[in-house]
Amino acid sequence: MKKTIGLLLLGTLISQTLLAAGPAEKIRLLKDPNSNRVGSVTKQDAMSIERLENMFMMDTKAPGFYVMLKKVTFHHKQKAVPLLIKVMKESKYPERNRWHATFFLGEIMGKKSAPFIAKFANHPHWMMRVASLKALMALKQDQYHGVYSKALRDPSLIVRVQALDNISQLNIKPLAPNVWAMLYDKTNYVGDAGKLKRTSIVKSIIRTVGDLEFEKAEKPMVKLIQKPKYQDLLKDLDYSLEKITGRHSPKSSDNARRNFWVAHSNVKTKI
Repeated sequence: MKKTIGLLLLGTLISQTLLAAGPAEKIRLLKDPNSNRVGSVTKQDAMSIERLENMFMMDTKAPGFYVMLKKVTFHHKQKAVPLLIKVMKESKYPERNRWHATFFLGEIMGKKSAPFIAKFANHPHWMMRVASLKALMALKQDQYHGVYSKALRDPSLIVRVQALDNISQLNIKPLAPNVWAMLYDKTNYVGDAGKLKRTSIVKSIIRTVGDLEFEKAEKPMVKLIQKPKYQDLLKDLDYSLEKITGRHSPKSSDNARRNFWVAHSNVKTKI
């Protein structure tokens, strides 16, 4: 009897949450874009959602678990939204499942979920920050310049790499100067002062600058490509120079590439 009453109360709570109009800056997410109201949550729904929450509590990599989790979640569609938000917010759920909840919310609610998901770019855990960025990219959200520019300076290298991917894939050209500035950010290098070594993200930075066709980077890149100590970046610099200028260097040798860019620029540089 107590369990039945509890389930009915849970159903009522979920129904009220779904039907209530939330503040615009929080989640205007709780309504289906294609319908006026989400139907009432039945006792059977409440029991099923309770089982779904138990699934989100499971920390498992078992084959087929993700597929089943998504299937049950999408069976409820908008009725699962309050639970997905709860999973995203609360640390008691495994990080992997909080990641899944972020993407499920984006898929169910579409672009209306973007303002809420964007807030998780400031989450204390790096995995949730990455999930936020990846979900925004999947939703093709190219207007969150402040979110992406801040992520370029994130303490986590993985988050910075994801931010670069968002900016590149979404072709956010106004952020090209922010990307270029990353080359001068010591957090993208390792080692002591005066003996800094490039991390793997430097190549991504250079290529993203090219993808964004940042013309101001052409001359500095031509200078860099001439220097032997940047030999490991030659292909990346060559790629970006081609993107920026629309010209294509010969691929017969590294020297041929270097000579080509010297000949086709106004930069006077000794090799």
